Amino acid sequence: MRVVLGVTFLLHGLAKYQEGIGVVQDRFLNYNIPYADYVAMGVMFVEIIGGLFMILGFTTRFIAILFSIIMVGAIVYVKFELGFLQGYEIDVLLLAMSLSLLVSGSKFIALDNFFVEKKKKK
Repeated sequence: MRVVLGVTFLLHGLAKYQEGIGVVQDRFLNYNIPYADYVAMGVMFVEIIGGLFMILGFTTRFIAILFSIIMVGAIVYVKFELGFLQGYEIDVLLLAMSLSLLVSGSKFIALDNFFVEKKKKK
């Protein structure tokens, strides 16, 4: 699940990068997102770097929080008026995946395994 989520966000971030930050900022302005210029840059950065980190399993829970914030913003500002079907159903799935990783973390082939101290059983 971690790798699928990471690849999905990475590809969306790379698509934004290829479009150009100006185009993304204009789109965010049209969605009436507060501080659209900064939010556009932040979202693109989090999607690319966070996507890579998620794939590698590095700071999984922290990145899951950031992904959750992005998905709530996408639902509220962009997709909510379209309704669930043909609107925000995929965003809800990505949000659920992010929240699941936030709660459970990911130990399977993850860099976090090298940085988190393991608890010893008595």
